[in-house]
Amino acid sequence: MNPHTFKKLSATAALLGSTTFAFAGGSFQEASQHLDLDGDFVGFMDFDGDGQAIGEKLNVIYQEMAQVIPDMPPIPLDFPALFETLGFGSVRSMGVSSSKVEEGLYRNRSVTLLQGDPAGLLKIYGLDPIPFRAAEIAPANATSAFSGQIKFEEIVNTAKALAVQVMGPMGEGMVMQGLMQPIPGTDVTAQEAVAALSGGVDMVVHQSLENPKSPEIKMWATFKGAGALLPRLEPMFNQMGFQFMDTDSGRIADLSMLMQDAPMGLFVEVPAGTSDLVVYTDKEWVASFGAGSAGLTGTDKFKSVAGRLPQDAAFYAYSSGFDTKQLEAILSQNPDTAAFAPMIVKAVDSLFGGFIAPSASATYRDGDALVTEGYGGFSYKSIVVALPAGIGAGVGAAVAAEQTKKASAWQGGDSHKHDDSVSVAE
Repeated sequence: MNPHTFKKLSATAALLGSTTFAFAGGSFQEASQHLDLDGDFVGFMDFDGDGQAIGEKLNVIYQEMAQVIPDMPPIPLDFPALFETLGFGSVRSMGVSSSKVEEGLYRNRSVTLLQGDPAGLLKIYGLDPIPFRAAEIAPANATSAFSGQIKFEEIVNTAKALAVQVMGPMGEGMVMQGLMQPIPGTDVTAQEAVAALSGGVDMVVHQSLENPKSPEIKMWATFKGAGALLPRLEPMFNQMGFQFMDTDSGRIADLSMLMQDAPMGLFVEVPAGTSDLVVYTDKEWVASFGAGSAGLTGTDKFKSVAGRLPQDAAFYAYSSGFDTKQLEAILSQNPDTAAFAPMIVKAVDSLFGGFIAPSASATYRDGDALVTEGYGGFSYKSIVVALPAGIGAGVGAAVAAEQTKKASAWQGGDSHKHDDSVSVAE
């Protein structure tokens, strides 16, 4: 190669490399504004241009496969364009950090930097700030709470765009034909149902395994603005034999027959004076909602983690954690695991205690950044450490249990043979 040509190529490569580094460095500087750089764990990944590069390689592979396999359908696929439609092209970089707040409590932050507004599947998340509505009305014994908006209609829009890319106008027509089909027994189309359920959701759950033979699960969820669906679904419910009741709180459909032998009901209601659709499993439990400071927000568990979250975010989630005493009770009920229950519980507490402690998180948008801030008993660093350790401990426990079984079998069976052989010898 001509030395001058080599110098030019080397200079060009160096320039491209420095440009890429500069872009990545700038992206990191933006991400670092939302991270705890002085914490015990910091991670960063730059994706700028990766989707295009990977897509082009997949295009080449697909074309080569089409040449080798003559029966392959001639579907024109453009992988870089598909990635863009799915929304992956709008992701520039991601960063994470963890920092210790106090003994047993960590703040975990993650940030996704976007190129402009979210696209494709990333648009399914509504990003308008809201209060933690579910927590504000949840009773004190709630074990989980969630508030946010999932725009299911954006999944439909992405599916239509993909169909157009792969099959042209015919593909869009096929998707639209399916969406315009009414739900059997009603005049509600699938597209209308998807749009109605996209207005936002609040959910509260209570779960208890104190009685392993009869686990207790209660659920309440409200879909904002979806109340108009219930009267249009009523003819179908009537044909199925479900009952409707008019009460002071609103019109209620009793669908408990669907639960069969489950120890819970199923009710759908449009509360009076609202346009919301509410689904729940236990009337008496729901009657305890709205206790204010005597409810979930007044509990020490909730305040220890969720009390530190931003006041206005797009998504909120809370979990009260899991009490390993319930796990021990479950294991003790099984003769095969009863003897190992204390050892298993001790191992779970030691390796995964932080992961099953109370936790809460909030996600919000700040400019081109999607930021999630969470509090819990674990850090991202502990995930890296605990995962392989947990796998190793699980394998070790399984081996130990198997060896114990073999030893018991030997003592109960082969030992008698040994005694018999001795007596015969005598």
